Amino acid sequence: MARIDKKTGKKVLSGSLLGAGVLLAIALFIIVNYFGWKYHQRFDWTESQLYSLSEKTENVLAELDRDVEVVVFMSPGDELFSAVSEQLARYEAGTPRVEIRYVDPEKNLLEAQTLVDKYELSHLNVLVFDSGDDRRIVDSTELADYDYSGMQYGQNAQLTGFKGEQVFTSTLLDLMESRKPRILFTTGHGELSLDDQSPEGMSLARELLGKDNFELEEWATIGQAQVPPGTDLLVIAGPDSTFLEPELQMLRSYLAGGGRMLVLLDPTLATGGGLVPTGLESLLLEFGVEVGDDIVVDPSNPLPFFGAETLFVTSYSDHTIVRSLDQAQLPVVVALARSVGLAPEIEGYQMQELMRTTADGWGETGIDNLEAVELDERDLLGPVPLAVAVEPASEVAEGEEGTPSDPVAESAGPEGQMRLVVVGDSDLATNTQLQNVPNATFLANALNWLVERETLVGIPPKQPEQVKLSLTRTQLSRLTWLVLIILPGLVILAGLTVYLRRRR
Repeated sequence: MARIDKKTGKKVLSGSLLGAGVLLAIALFIIVNYFGWKYHQRFDWTESQLYSLSEKTENVLAELDRDVEVVVFMSPGDELFSAVSEQLARYEAGTPRVEIRYVDPEKNLLEAQTLVDKYELSHLNVLVFDSGDDRRIVDSTELADYDYSGMQYGQNAQLTGFKGEQVFTSTLLDLMESRKPRILFTTGHGELSLDDQSPEGMSLARELLGKDNFELEEWATIGQAQVPPGTDLLVIAGPDSTFLEPELQMLRSYLAGGGRMLVLLDPTLATGGGLVPTGLESLLLEFGVEVGDDIVVDPSNPLPFFGAETLFVTSYSDHTIVRSLDQAQLPVVVALARSVGLAPEIEGYQMQELMRTTADGWGETGIDNLEAVELDERDLLGPVPLAVAVEPASEVAEGEEGTPSDPVAESAGPEGQMRLVVVGDSDLATNTQLQNVPNATFLANALNWLVERETLVGIPPKQPEQVKLSLTRTQLSRLTWLVLIILPGLVILAGLTVYLRRRR
């Protein structure tokens, strides 16, 4: 029997161990890649979670009822390409119904031309959302905000915000819905205007809500017998004069028949003292909402550089409209508001406060002398409610009869599920205040809840932070020496040290 010498045995053993190690490494590589493919997870390392999908988008993706192919006509060298591709990758990972396809017009000219003819595109740098029987085209210019102030000094426009998620989610929603909810904004009583681009206007609201797939129109109530059929929601924003009795009766009938209404009231000062009566106060009282003749102040929670009547609110209820704001502790800015609270309980309705001041706030009733504002026994003690939501009680919604003596409760039965939101301030919806993201969130959440689109009630996308590194001349010089001289020198020195030791 041949004997294997000791040296050969060591070689065989070493080779066997090496082969086993290679096989083990290959098996480990396959296992890691399998689990990575099956249970992959994407991370967002940006400080503001720029690419993370909001609750709103996750809800839309969960409700997506059709396959959508997103064709991206952008060159990888485009300034927005990396942000667009990273954002869309999260949509694709969030639902199997979204598929992303990239076409580089510079490298794939023939394919690009074929798709341009198919989608009838007039130019490139666009994204096409195609659901098969319908499509939407998004221009890359809609995806970002720029600061052009430096162009007069020869500087390029600076990217200040990426709006990809807002645009992409709105486009998916537009493909899903067969019709847009129709919202009418009343006119004729000094209400805020959707076309007004001044700080006190609502042109920004039109832009923001249009992205949520609402159809917004203005409508004069004077001389009308009823709210136009097909109206999903009626908004009364900041009236400063009185509604006539026929108008109030029309609004009463609209609500009683299952209408939806958002009322934004202000403490408008009357010439002879007190507040201007809008006539809505008595109407709202019938539905369990009590509007105070006061001006809300909160000295412990003011907005910096403003008076006590301008405050930011962080105290919310657990209602669907404000739940996301409460969880993120996002402050809604309120300016010159009046209290809006709960009246004695009315059978057939459930009412809930949405937000309130701190315990140090109060409703100032001494309106005739606002120069000396201080708490006294006549004022409404805090926390002061600022907004209320009303809907039919669950037993009414399930078909239980209302009180026979209450025609409103009877008419708000299963065939008419009314919803009502009343806020003691209209300034929170103006162009100035909507630049505060929580204000825009509150307005969008309220409208989505009113038209029963709870799927869209969530936190809006965050704006990207602009990170800049400012260095002095001395710091820049030290950094240059470190990168170009010291670090390479240390590597060379370490190499020489190893070489000399081996020579010995």
